Amino acid sequence: MATGRPLFPGSNANDQLMRIFKKLGTPNEQVWPGVSNLPDFREDFPKYPALPLRNIVPGLDEVGYDLLVKMVRYNPAERITAVDALTHPYFEDAIVPYVPRKDRHAT
Repeated sequence: MATGRPLFPGSNANDQLMRIFKKLGTPNEQVWPGVSNLPDFREDFPKYPALPLRNIVPGLDEVGYDLLVKMVRYNPAERITAVDALTHPYFEDAIVPYVPRKDRHAT
């Protein structure tokens, strides 16, 4: 949302996965305990180091990077929930425009 572009614009599932790995680093047991036990995990995935998030999404302030780090964690147990993300300090000063909902039942 901060850049107006997808963070990992893959053309298919495998391409997207490799784009994620190239930016966030290939997941391993240190960053995601149990990842090697997942059914689609492959030991032969290319091993990429994580890039600094400031290189991936430049221009955020410290609060923005804090939210981004919490959102892109591989381990779901450590990743911020949607509810907690909405109450993150990053959005404290956000101006959210009112968009009226369309009545689904109107003709």
